[in-house]
Amino acid sequence: MGLTKDYLRYQYDATCNIVGSQNGAIQSVSKDVLAVIAAENVNFLNIRTGERVGQVEGSTKMATCIKLSKDKATVAVGYDDGEVRVIKREQEDNSEVVLSGHKTGVNCLQFSNDGLTLASGGKDGTIILWDLVNESGMFRLKAHKASVTQLQFTEDDQHLISSSKDTFIKFWSLESQSCFYTLTDCRSEVYSFALLRNDRLLVVGSAEIELRVFELLWKNRYGATDGSQPAAEENGNAKRGLFAGEMAETSDDLGNIIMDCKKRGTLLRQASGRALQMCCSSDEKLLCCIGGQAVDVFRIYTEEESAKRMVSKTKRTAKRKANDRLEDEMERIYEEVAKDVTLLLSRVAGYETADRSKVKWIDFCPGRSVATDGSEAISYRLFALMSNNSVHGISVEQTGNDFACHDVINLDKNGHRSDVRALAMASSGQAFASGSTESAIIWNLHSFKATQMLSDPEMRDITTALFVTGDRHLLLGTKSGKIFLFDIATNVLQETISDAHETAIYGMVPYPDKKGFASVSADKKVSFWVFDLVSTGTQKRLTILKKRQLLLPDEGTSLQISPDGKFLAVGLLDNTARIYFMDTLKHLSTLYGHSLPVTCIDISHDSKLVITGSADKSVKIWGIDFGDCHRSLHAHEDTVTCVMFDKKENLFWSAGKDGKIKQWDAVKFDRIQVLSRHSGEVLALTQTPNSKSILSSSHDKTIRVWELTEQIIVLQEEEEIEREEEYEAKLVEMDDVVPGETNHEVELAAKKTVDTVRSAENIIDAIDILREYQLNQGNDEVRVTVHPLLKLYADKPKEHFILDTIQKVKPSHLEKSLLMVPFSYVTDIFNALSVCIKKQYRAELACRTILYLVKVHHPLIESSVDLIPVLDQLTSTSVKGLTAIKDIWGFNLMGLRMLYRHIESETEAKLFKEFANL
Repeated sequence: MGLTKDYLRYQYDATCNIVGSQNGAIQSVSKDVLAVIAAENVNFLNIRTGERVGQVEGSTKMATCIKLSKDKATVAVGYDDGEVRVIKREQEDNSEVVLSGHKTGVNCLQFSNDGLTLASGGKDGTIILWDLVNESGMFRLKAHKASVTQLQFTEDDQHLISSSKDTFIKFWSLESQSCFYTLTDCRSEVYSFALLRNDRLLVVGSAEIELRVFELLWKNRYGATDGSQPAAEENGNAKRGLFAGEMAETSDDLGNIIMDCKKRGTLLRQASGRALQMCCSSDEKLLCCIGGQAVDVFRIYTEEESAKRMVSKTKRTAKRKANDRLEDEMERIYEEVAKDVTLLLSRVAGYETADRSKVKWIDFCPGRSVATDGSEAISYRLFALMSNNSVHGISVEQTGNDFACHDVINLDKNGHRSDVRALAMASSGQAFASGSTESAIIWNLHSFKATQMLSDPEMRDITTALFVTGDRHLLLGTKSGKIFLFDIATNVLQETISDAHETAIYGMVPYPDKKGFASVSADKKVSFWVFDLVSTGTQKRLTILKKRQLLLPDEGTSLQISPDGKFLAVGLLDNTARIYFMDTLKHLSTLYGHSLPVTCIDISHDSKLVITGSADKSVKIWGIDFGDCHRSLHAHEDTVTCVMFDKKENLFWSAGKDGKIKQWDAVKFDRIQVLSRHSGEVLALTQTPNSKSILSSSHDKTIRVWELTEQIIVLQEEEEIEREEEYEAKLVEMDDVVPGETNHEVELAAKKTVDTVRSAENIIDAIDILREYQLNQGNDEVRVTVHPLLKLYADKPKEHFILDTIQKVKPSHLEKSLLMVPFSYVTDIFNALSVCIKKQYRAELACRTILYLVKVHHPLIESSVDLIPVLDQLTSTSVKGLTAIKDIWGFNLMGLRMLYRHIESETEAKLFKEFANL
């Protein structure tokens, strides 16, 4: 029997550099604390200190949206795989509820005003209503033909408004679970809307430069005139608007008897780009709309302010049209002025980013600040998530009728503004450096915090980084061909080599003796440098000197020097790699085989193997002596960006634009493990000197650290797990058909997942166990062997086992799991649950299960003669069981009310006594 090699697993340890995801969202918690999406986590940051004060983690998928309840106690997070996680922030254990319903990513979330219902909109165009008390789905609305962009409950929580990229805004009745009105006025994708003035005003933002303003009149709310609300005429068709004018006749408009809708006009935005999001201040005084690099601030006028503006505009218009028949035209002038949408809201200010980065999301802080110096100045604060991995605190100050916006704080020191394309590990393994477009940052490997930031006005587009011996200096190569030498201790740029290369530098590697380094560039040259000390007054400083140069047949993309110092390997743009002797720079061999340019190269620790990665998605393993290809591996689904050998073994890592990092055995050619946390292309890899930690940077703005564990990987088991996952994925894709379902607009909320399939299998297994026990119980000739699970019910009815199995199913998965149970098992479930209800054992859950099964299998139950006595028995037992529960609840409720009154009376008496003693 041959010897087997043990491989150890790497697991995710930590993330740094990311402040907020580019396509994430932000929510204010208080004046100083905000919640922001950072990759798969949600971080709660104190914007004054920049420190993280809380975190929501647990998922491996990217978070796409976030929403806090009105009281800020509950946070809901939507993920790219369609899951929604609901977390109570006040609970110490951070217990969460996982709701699975969407087949694609969740795009928006919205809590109801009472906080008991959550609506989620997906990229698949569906809307799901979730009951947060029962932790289960209520129903699914097949709402739109494109991604749902925003959801909003009305004040009474009876209706829901949704917008979508299909250009429609739909109004839903939650009672009838149907759409009662569709707004089709928009001609482009609708991204956001705002519901203002007690649900009376609807402002819609789309891909156009205009904001559309609509007036809504809810017929079931305002039936009488009270001075501030519209009055209904006797025929009920025409309604007065907010200011004069008549509402559109809607008696024949889509059969809508709930609401009237009238377009009031349009508002021009000054910000370019799409109106991605709108948010309103807590006092409904200001409305902000983002678009591209700017934010437009609109003022929302109250009823009194709008009336004053109307009187003023009417007088100015009448003055301009002064003539003999002015009195006859006053009514017409009044109607014209009433149509002006700026009576309701108007643009008063704007904010534009100083660095020209795009604004991705904004949110107002609760409340507002009033000046204490006696002036009328009022200040609002809002948080803004930028596309360049930063969060800004913006102040909107109002002085009278004048508004001004400016930055007050910025979290730009916690990470890079652009992609990290260069990583370098210190020889001590205690720190590492990262380089991006604008700067380089030194990080502590243990705390994952930035310790230093290195920048210079001339240094742009860092492509490679290298620590100098002793870790006191850092070399940075740029896209312009310059090399910058920084002193880390003093944070000072010591030297700039402007003529290092003519074009972009794509790699710098140290000599094995650490006395110099080599650099490769797109100018078809490899330069060889040595370190030297030069005198500057009374001190000496480090400098670099060019000693040799190697001309290449094509542009160089990567290079590596063998650990024994004998060979130099260079990857070229002509789809080949070349091996040179290090001492004479003579050509040894050319590695042919790739069909696209070689993007990365590395040499093994024993200087015998070379690996190359290419844009053709493959990794090839070569012998360095003869240049023969040992094996070609289809490594990734996109361009291979990095390859890296282990420091001690013939194992190597490869990373690609598919976001995956894979470990391979260079001798046996086996794939060992896959690290797949990144959501964007992996741009750089590095490792500690002992290979116990590897670091990776990605287009998703994260730098991730992976730690070596003691867990052994068995390749056969890994392959079996992969096959099981593929099978489960195919199983989940097969949708279940609900018998007798005819409503194509409303469906079950839950989706089929691996958990629902397993729960259904557990229910079926439990029924089979009970069947076998009951069958053997009636046969005296067979020796009864009680199943181990049934031994727990020695002094209880065995039917409790069925209900206990159902109770273990997550509430959000129950309906979908019961749907997958065959009809042949329904009779057994009915009989078992009937016994449970008689014994008052989990009667509420039992009745819920029975009602759902009756609803799903109603046609088959009607045609089944055997089920008639079972249903008759269930009818009587269910009524008695629920009546008993209702009586207990009623008794407890009255007891609590009496206790409340008793405490209240004692408190009042004590309070009265204290006042009497004053």
